[in-house]
Amino acid sequence: MRICIINTGGTISCVGQPLAPMPAADFARAARSLLMPALVARLPALDLHFADGADTLDSTDLQPRDWCRMAGHILNRYADFDGFLILHGTDTLDFTGAALPMLLNVAGDQTRAALSKPVILTGSQLPLFRETPQGLVLNAGSDAFANLAGALACMELRLPEVTAFFDGRLFRANRIVKASTIRFDAFASPHLPPLAQLGTGTTLHEPALPAPRADISLDHPAALALARDQLRAIAATIDAHPVAQIDAFPASDAFLAQMIRAVTATGPRALILLGYGEGNFPAGTQGAIRQALADAAEAGVVIVAATRVTGGSVGAFHYAAGAWLAGTGAISAGDMTPMAAFAKTQILLSAADHHGWNRDQVKALIGRNLWGECRGHGADSGGATG
Repeated sequence: MRICIINTGGTISCVGQPLAPMPAADFARAARSLLMPALVARLPALDLHFADGADTLDSTDLQPRDWCRMAGHILNRYADFDGFLILHGTDTLDFTGAALPMLLNVAGDQTRAALSKPVILTGSQLPLFRETPQGLVLNAGSDAFANLAGALACMELRLPEVTAFFDGRLFRANRIVKASTIRFDAFASPHLPPLAQLGTGTTLHEPALPAPRADISLDHPAALALARDQLRAIAATIDAHPVAQIDAFPASDAFLAQMIRAVTATGPRALILLGYGEGNFPAGTQGAIRQALADAAEAGVVIVAATRVTGGSVGAFHYAAGAWLAGTGAISAGDMTPMAAFAKTQILLSAADHHGWNRDQVKALIGRNLWGECRGHGADSGGATG
C-alpha cells in the first residue's frame, strides 16, 4: 500500500526555541533516517513516500487558499498512491478537516465525484524531534510518533473519507473540535463517536462513509477530472468569498448592531452566528441587532446560525430568542461544528459560479448533510446525497 505523506508544518515538525516548522525536505530526511526502520518493522505492508513541494506553515497562519493547496497535492498524486497522510498543526486542524471533504468530493443535486481512498490528518502536542549537540534525535516524551504510527496503521482500514487520528482514536475529520492545548487527547468529536480505536488491535466503531460507485470514484479519470476542475475554480475565487464569524455575547443593542454592520461593510459573503444554546442570538430590546442582520441578508449575505456550545445543536429555533432568525432567512447549522459550518459555507459559495448554483441552491446545500458533517439525509445515512 503506497502512502504519500504531506507535511504542512505544525508542532509535529517543529524544532528550536522558539519552535518553528522544519523545511519539508529536512523533515523528510530526518524521518527517513530516524523513523523509517521502526515504521517499516511495525507496518511492513506500507510503502511510504514524502511529498515534494509541500508548503510548511505555522497552522495559526492558515488561510483558505492553503486548503486548496493541500487538496491539490492529493488530487495531483491520486493515481499514484493508495492513501494520503497529512501532518498538520493542531490549532487549525479541525478547520482543514472540515474543508478537505468539500474540496475532494463533488456534490450538488447528486454526487458527481467521491473520494475512494483514505486521507488522514494528524499532528501532535509536542514535536517529533528535538535538537541536541549531536544533531536531531527522536523526542521520546512526545505523542508525535504514536500519532504518526497510529495514523499509518489506520491506512490499512482503507476508509474512503477524510479522517483525523489523535491519541489512539480515528475520527471523522469534519466532526472534530480542538478540546485541549495540554492533553495528548487534543481533539473531541461531540456528536459522532470515533470511527476506530487503536489498542492492542484496531477496533471499528462507527460506520465509515461507503465506498463510492465505480463511475463516480476518483479512481475513474472522468470523476478525477471533475474534482480537479472544481478545485481550480474554488482556488481562483475562494479569497473573493470571505466568511465572517460573530459570537453572541452580552452587549448593548447599539454596540452589537454596530459591530454587525461594521463586519458586513467589509464585504463578507456569509456570516456564521455562534449563538447561545440552541442557536439563540440576541435580537436587541430595540430591534437594532435584528435590523442589522435583516439588512445584511437583504444585501445578499448568507446567514448561518450555529452554536458556540461544544456539545450543542441548533434545533428548529424553539425559543423566541432564536426564532426571529428564521425571518432573516438564516440557515440552521444543525449539529455541525463551527469549523464545519465555516469551511462548508465558504467553499460552497466559492464553487457556486463553477456549478451554476444560485443563492437558494447554495443555502440548501449548506443545510444538507453532504459528507457526514451533520445529521440528516446524505452521508450519515448511507452515502453522499444522490
